[in-house]
Amino acid sequence: MNVRNPYDAVVVGAGPAGCAAAYHLAVRGRRVLLLEAQRFPRDKVCGDALTQRAVRILAAMGVLDCLPHAERMRGARVHMRGRGWRDFVYDAYPGTDSHGLVVPRVVLDEAVARRAVAVGAELWEGAAVTAPIVEGGRVVGVRVFRGGRPVDVRAAVVVAADGARSPLARAVGLLPGGELGVGVGVRGYLTGLDGLRDLQEAFLPLDDVAGRDLLPSFGWINPTGASEANVGVALFRPGYEGRAEQVLQHFLARLSTRGKEFGGRLRGEWATAPFRLDFSPDRCVADGILLVGDAAGLVNPFTGEGISYALESGKIAAEVIDRGLTNDPARPDLLDHALLLEHSYSGWLGAGRRSAQRYQFVWRVLESTFDSERAPFALCRRAVLLPEGIGELRANRTIDDVATLMAPGVEVRADLLGVGELMTSSVRDEWPFLARVATSGWGDPGVPFRPALLLLLATHFGDPGTRCGIKQSAAIKLGAAIELSALAALAQLGVENTPTPHSSWGNRFAILVSDLLMSKSLHLATDGGPQALSVLSQAVTKVCTGRIRERQHAFDPGVTEDEHLSLVELQTASSFELPCRLGAVVAGADPEHAASLASYGRALGVAFRLTEDIRMLTGANGPGDNTAGAVLRDGTLAHPVLIALRRTQGRLTSLVRGGCRTAGEVDEAVALVRESGALEVTRALAREQAVRAAVALEALPEGPPRASLFALIDYAVTRRLPQRPALESLFG
Repeated sequence: MNVRNPYDAVVVGAGPAGCAAAYHLAVRGRRVLLLEAQRFPRDKVCGDALTQRAVRILAAMGVLDCLPHAERMRGARVHMRGRGWRDFVYDAYPGTDSHGLVVPRVVLDEAVARRAVAVGAELWEGAAVTAPIVEGGRVVGVRVFRGGRPVDVRAAVVVAADGARSPLARAVGLLPGGELGVGVGVRGYLTGLDGLRDLQEAFLPLDDVAGRDLLPSFGWINPTGASEANVGVALFRPGYEGRAEQVLQHFLARLSTRGKEFGGRLRGEWATAPFRLDFSPDRCVADGILLVGDAAGLVNPFTGEGISYALESGKIAAEVIDRGLTNDPARPDLLDHALLLEHSYSGWLGAGRRSAQRYQFVWRVLESTFDSERAPFALCRRAVLLPEGIGELRANRTIDDVATLMAPGVEVRADLLGVGELMTSSVRDEWPFLARVATSGWGDPGVPFRPALLLLLATHFGDPGTRCGIKQSAAIKLGAAIELSALAALAQLGVENTPTPHSSWGNRFAILVSDLLMSKSLHLATDGGPQALSVLSQAVTKVCTGRIRERQHAFDPGVTEDEHLSLVELQTASSFELPCRLGAVVAGADPEHAASLASYGRALGVAFRLTEDIRMLTGANGPGDNTAGAVLRDGTLAHPVLIALRRTQGRLTSLVRGGCRTAGEVDEAVALVRESGALEVTRALAREQAVRAAVALEALPEGPPRASLFALIDYAVTRRLPQRPALESLFG
């Protein structure tokens, strides 16, 4: 502790963000004062929804044991204007239940505050902060009005958890002028409701009373009991505050038309509160002060979820403060706070902010593709639309999975993270939500595979003298380039064969995204020199050629197995051969080794694709995976389907030609394929390709790098991963 200050940190605001910061500082032995302007129990305007992610954080803090009974939610139902609804159920998570909760803030905030006090934080209730204390340009405390008199409280660090308006942030110049980024929410508690579901329900976007204008808005129903729910609407654009009441009444009228079950009586009054949507890491820290939660603009504008971000940002702030105090108790360095928030949320919550500015395009795309199972749109829904805790960011987990395949002594984790960061930063400025898409995998488990191959080969094969001269940044850029090019090719899957008025927005999106990703890829590849750029462009040409030919053969049951495999060679095999060739180029491998690595990549790609076909048709990718239906409706014929066509004829041929237009037809087609024994044929062919890949490795020197390449072969046909500890934070 600084001998001058009675506290290591003073936290202003005892909501989830402030209490989390106080809790995590206290458990680290720091002296922390938590200030709350009101007295508990006190209420807050909020949707009261705790996602699975928030539940996990609260469980780790020991808060759940302090809560009374709360309604459990198994997921969320998202209603899209004019396009029906989708249910998103929480995935199982190791060591915890798969559910969310709905807990009114009047209960939650007091429970979290009491938990912080229980581990050592000091709490002042009825203590209103009136101003920061600033000396020499640095925040050194706050002025508090308590017990009828002002009191100056000094601390090494001030944590501003004082809500969307954050007077502290505004006072120290961390909030922009005007009301940019501020939205408004209205909520109330309706009782006497029937037919409530164990789902949080989100309705978006809403429209005006006349149904003509698309508003930057959403509505919600979050059940707080068997017959009671938190119901509300939010609008997130300055100038719309005066329309909130009108939109609310229109929303309630809309709900009343969906059946007799939704009537209800208002308990209490409707309440209104602002919220920020302008998360920007660089404005979350200044000398002596950090912003967390709503004050930092950590709210998802598509769903309004903010409690999990509040809890997380409070913990992050505590970690930064603790580390800073350890290094310099008098003046802790807090800049890591901005870096960690950027690492955690940029391209995610920033997505919402930018998308809010461009909501008309984004929401029209979401609206028009809401019932599409095509990979680009399914992933965009998850990245942009889904309530938090369901559409969870998977980047680090995915990257860590691939790293577990490396043999001891072969380290690519840090560089793979570098690839992910570069992919994110490459698209963040234009379309921030694509940053999350780029690192979430498009539902393709091979995403980290290709950069891993390149990094492995670039750093462990070839001429040692050349390797010594390799710039690590160049290898990382090429890794990002090949993955962005693969994503660009996948984005093309969103283009409909026969556009409809609805799908035209999806087609525009798919084409724009594909062009953007490809341009970014080529730009990054230039850093590898003319040879690298040539290798990349040749591979992209093959993939695109394969895509065109595949479209030409769509819905054609007469395609031969050889023709199909040639398409696989052009598309998937080329995309796996690419990192091998680039890795060899960067490493300066001799021609013999370079040729062996290319052969290895091609065979590996075919084995990977055939295995993926099997997994798609057997549901191995999870109960929520609808890829089989999407592929059959698109007329794309997987290898097992072709084999089954030769064996069954009749009904399967009719279903393939017709494009399996209903879920029942999809199920019927899949069942026919499985009953035909075609999966075993494809599985045997995948193993044959795996053997071919292994043979290609015989020309390479033995050692951990070659062992790692063998492990990648095994993963391509089994999808089995060894268990290893989770990847540590870059900043841990």
